[in-house]
Amino acid sequence: MFSKPADSWCEHCNQTGCRIYETRPDLCRDFLCLWMTRQVAEHWQPQRSHMLVYAQGPQLTVLVDPDHPSAWQAQPYFSDLQDWAETAQHAGGYVILFCGDEVVKIESSGHGG
Repeated sequence: MFSKPADSWCEHCNQTGCRIYETRPDLCRDFLCLWMTRQVAEHWQPQRSHMLVYAQGPQLTVLVDPDHPSAWQAQPYFSDLQDWAETAQHAGGYVILFCGDEVVKIESSGHGG
């Protein structure tokens, strides 16, 4: 069983990644963020962006590192989020961002991105 509280760093995570990557739990092996599957641009690399992006049904979820709460508001991230919201809306989906206790539904820019 994997017992890590939500919104906290895994005890095995360090500045360069997972210290137990080769023996990580199945839960970790089964989870792939969109950066790992190359579905988002290189600048979304989690250690660089301070965010993790994954799809969950119609919801695109963005988890922001609480130590970097404004990371999502910087460019190019904010524009990407608005573009994703536009695309998701046309497909009946949405983009939700979590940072600590804050939950934000990302809205499209409204200019067809």
